[in-house]
Amino acid sequence: MFAPATASIFTRTLAAAGAAAVLFSASVQASPVKTVETANGRIVRSVEVPFVDLDLASAEGVAALESRLKVASQQVCGVTERVPLQQQMDHQACIADTMASSKRAIVTLVARAEAGDRFKAGERIAVGS
Repeated sequence: MFAPATASIFTRTLAAAGAAAVLFSASVQASPVKTVETANGRIVRSVEVPFVDLDLASAEGVAALESRLKVASQQVCGVTERVPLQQQMDHQACIADTMASSKRAIVTLVARAEAGDRFKAGERIAVGS
């Protein structure tokens, strides 16, 4: 009688735990956010993301890197909850900027991987806005 309901709860709990583990794994691999003020007074936030453990010549490796970079862009830009429209727009612009620079970096790294270039231990991508 209770088996279908229990199975449904178990499935949702397992799915949530799996998603949390993936996000935790990706965020643990990224460095802490660094904040720097440029000479013209602009504040730049960035985080470094490792990638040398991934096979960037494969679709799976590229997808894993994209996932890490998405988490890193959210670390850099923060999370918006119930904030004024202008802050929401600024947040979306920050995410778009960091993901655009991330995509350019991915293209370069994939080309290097496909050309047989060996990445140096500890090499990372800096994601920032």
